[in-house]
Amino acid sequence: MKKFLIFMFPVILSIFLFACGVEQEKNTNFYNLKLAYDSQNNTLSGEMVLDYYNYTGEVLNDVCFHLYPNAFRENSSQSIISLANYNRAYYNGKSYGDIKILSANKDFEFVGEDENILKLKLEEPLNVEEQITLKIEFECVLPEINHRYGVGENTINFGNAYPVLCVYENGEWDMNGYNSNGDPFYSEMSNYQVQILFNDIYKIASSGELCNEYIEGENRIVDIKAENVRDFVFVLSEKFQVIEQKYEDITVKYYYYQDEKPDESLNTSVLALKTFTELFGEYPYKNLCVVEASFVHGGMEFPNLVFISDSLNSYETYTTVIIHEIAHQWWYGVVGNDQYNHAFLDEGLAEFSTALFYEKNPKYNISRSEITLRNQSNYNIFQKVYVDVLGSIDTSFIRPLDEFNNEQEYVYTTYVKAYLMHDSLFELLGEKKYIKCLKEYYEMCKNDIATPDDLIKAFEKGSGKKLENYFYSWFEGNVVIS
Repeated sequence: MKKFLIFMFPVILSIFLFACGVEQEKNTNFYNLKLAYDSQNNTLSGEMVLDYYNYTGEVLNDVCFHLYPNAFRENSSQSIISLANYNRAYYNGKSYGDIKILSANKDFEFVGEDENILKLKLEEPLNVEEQITLKIEFECVLPEINHRYGVGENTINFGNAYPVLCVYENGEWDMNGYNSNGDPFYSEMSNYQVQILFNDIYKIASSGELCNEYIEGENRIVDIKAENVRDFVFVLSEKFQVIEQKYEDITVKYYYYQDEKPDESLNTSVLALKTFTELFGEYPYKNLCVVEASFVHGGMEFPNLVFISDSLNSYETYTTVIIHEIAHQWWYGVVGNDQYNHAFLDEGLAEFSTALFYEKNPKYNISRSEITLRNQSNYNIFQKVYVDVLGSIDTSFIRPLDEFNNEQEYVYTTYVKAYLMHDSLFELLGEKKYIKCLKEYYEMCKNDIATPDDLIKAFEKGSGKKLENYFYSWFEGNVVIS
């Protein structure tokens, strides 16, 4: 595979540099990725050139990257899947993957709790508002697993499959690792120019916009640009069928292989995009891909692309997951947050946004009040059983993923109870003011990283009410659901 990397990429480079024309803006980090997937060996070879701009406000001596695929390696101490989901994920038995750094233009070392962070050491300090170009050559091995990253039963998923720039805050790089409890990702907006080589038997779905594609022997080569996104993902499958529909000037594509109601799924996707645009604010991209995928959980959000699991047990659930994941394009995608430490910010809001969708689209015969009653009942049952077994329960929102005792505690806190917080606010403020507050939150935090305090500020400004004590009673787990 190294030989393939050395001989193929110089040929690709001459075309790659001009095909997409991504406009590089000052202060925006720029990823230039050249990737090649070898389906015989389940490997992804890559070269990454990052134009990094230091807008941290501090002088830097190093730059750090998450190596998320290393969580999938043998003897990793990071949790990638719960025991309850083990057999559904590992369909052929235990399988391993990783990411190896082959070279870099700076001295480097591996740090972090499980050597899951790549640290590039700079020869000279990088001053504030200075830019540096970093080059990394890497190779990934994909495990056989139905997950964000891996060769699944029906799709090959490349979630977070390259070195991802860490966020620098409070005088240090964020180095939180992988965790099975939620989505352990935290990243800032960047621009991407990506070229991918893969066997022509596959169709591809990806973040961003396809600029160019061509055939070279048995391989297909695609040029893609993705501007102002938090990360980049792509999916390959031999089985994909593709249909598409326009909403204004946005193209919505639906990739599927076993969905028996593809037209309905596409229509729901377009309606979700329309509804959330009207409720929250503009969807700032030209494309949205909804992808039926081999994924152990219900769904997963990425910029311009969402996974919908092919193993969901009913079409109604499948539809709900489509809506929830598209809501994440606003909450996580445009309005970012630290998903490791503040998971409730995007998950609770995506859940409540789903209820708002159903409220605005009565043809689905599902009401917000019906969802709320179900969530209240399920939460109370969970809490009673949990307390009966363990004697107590922590329902506080503001804590890292590794402080949730199990996946159930994580889900019922960050999804269900956070949903109930938003539902309570909706009832307290009324629909008009609540939606005004969400629009304020979107405008205030779009393209940035939102914090719990930002949510409070937006709701106080939008409603004209003092809400800090109200919010913190939920954040700290003091509210009792009855």
